Amino acid sequence: MLKRLLLPASLIALAVLWGVAFVAIKQGLREVSPTTLAVLRFGIADLFLLGMLAAWPAARPQLRRGDLWRVAVLGLTGVPLYHLALNWGEQRTSASVAALIVATAPVMVAIGSATVLRERVTRRGVLGIALAFGGVALLAFGGENGGARTQVSGFVVALLAPVAWAVYTIVAKPMTARISSMQVTIAGVLTGSVMLLPFVTPSLVRETTRLSLEGWGWVFWLGAGGSAAGYLLFNYALAHMSATKVSVSIYMVPVVALLAAWLILSEPLGPAVGVAAAMVITGVVLTQRGGVRAPAVAEPPPLEEPVAV
Repeated sequence: MLKRLLLPASLIALAVLWGVAFVAIKQGLREVSPTTLAVLRFGIADLFLLGMLAAWPAARPQLRRGDLWRVAVLGLTGVPLYHLALNWGEQRTSASVAALIVATAPVMVAIGSATVLRERVTRRGVLGIALAFGGVALLAFGGENGGARTQVSGFVVALLAPVAWAVYTIVAKPMTARISSMQVTIAGVLTGSVMLLPFVTPSLVRETTRLSLEGWGWVFWLGAGGSAAGYLLFNYALAHMSATKVSVSIYMVPVVALLAAWLILSEPLGPAVGVAAAMVITGVVLTQRGGVRAPAVAEPPPLEEPVAV
């Protein structure tokens, strides 16, 4: 009985953590630069993950020599490329636009799978891809963009975030046949955090010392909530439910993000926002459910990784 209640509660908590993360990024960027925000976020997340590794030996990644290049790619795409692109892009657009851009990550995975893994995109997948990108274009260029002026540069750079996550997912796919997604996640996050070290500069120290108590609260939400707890909740749900059911939480994230942006940032929820959100979510659902078919040769089951924010 407890497990039956705990599982849906974990998915709701996951959607809240990742949805509100877009607002947290926007709030954090009011006080610090995109690079400083990323370094602080993963500094906090790493403390939690390292503590978990010390307390739970089973979470330690069991890697082979051939996995080293994959872990390097996971670290690069999953941490600095993804989060710096998202932070820099959201600095130049609204939280609503950023949330819907990132929500296209499963669509990017479908395109990448068709290109790299030779999987076939069905008619449903083509329709889903068109709907998802049409929704993002409507919100970004339709004159109603969540109450903030969208710069073209911000839109383009933010679009690199789901592209980076698509590469992350495709590279991680073969590894999950041998080790758990939790171990893959930890290996990628810790490696990516090391790649953020060049951004630890005197200016970062100055920005950190000026960060307000509220600012630290949002950074803590991103590090402990969005990164550490978010991955733990996702993996807990994935261990007890089918990947298809867990993916519902991904569909809820942009909805939570739009509501949080409206409540906290006063970003308007007008008709264009509603139509764009419906197009993106419908497109993602169509693409994930029968939009891509595996080739005739048997392969491991597809990886359904979370979309980090």
